[in-house]
Amino acid sequence: MLFLRRPADKKVHALLTERESMTFSYSAVGATRSAVPPGYGINHMRAFLGEGDAVRVRAIKALFSWKLLAVTGLELYPKSPPIKPLTNIALLSPHFGLWSLDFCRVIDAFEGQPENGGAILRSGFVYGTLPGHAFRGEEIFSIEWHLAREEVWYDIYSFSLPANFLIRLAGPLARAAQERFASESLNEAARAASA
Repeated sequence: MLFLRRPADKKVHALLTERESMTFSYSAVGATRSAVPPGYGINHMRAFLGEGDAVRVRAIKALFSWKLLAVTGLELYPKSPPIKPLTNIALLSPHFGLWSLDFCRVIDAFEGQPENGGAILRSGFVYGTLPGHAFRGEEIFSIEWHLAREEVWYDIYSFSLPANFLIRLAGPLARAAQERFASESLNEAARAASA
């Protein structure tokens, strides 16, 4: 949803409440953990955060406190939502003189999930878009703990399509905004992990 002026908090909360009874805006719910359906654009970015358990603990704490998503003037509604399935959130951010308000729902949250035969432990969460979001799709944010080398990585993986004609028309600009958000989230993870 686009606004010419920053919407009042009351308006944001009202729009968020409206979405409690709505379903996801795409059909492939959970596909970031399985197979992405054809036709969706994919964005996958990752960053090495460092080595050691202290780095891992700081990175996971930053992720689960939403700190890694509160970048570039992005505001979260509610301010500190729980990261658990069925939690709805609104993301408010300025873009090119306009205000964008996007809605998501947490699909899954996990901590210390073994992968690759137990060589990697993954912690993070997945959210999917709700009606009113500029895109239709899903995004997973996770911290990887590579046990053998004690390496810590931050991984962001998403698939999406423009939700409407205006976003489709803005194509490269909209995609650049998505990539800029992911890049800034990676930078914030590096800062949080090294603090």
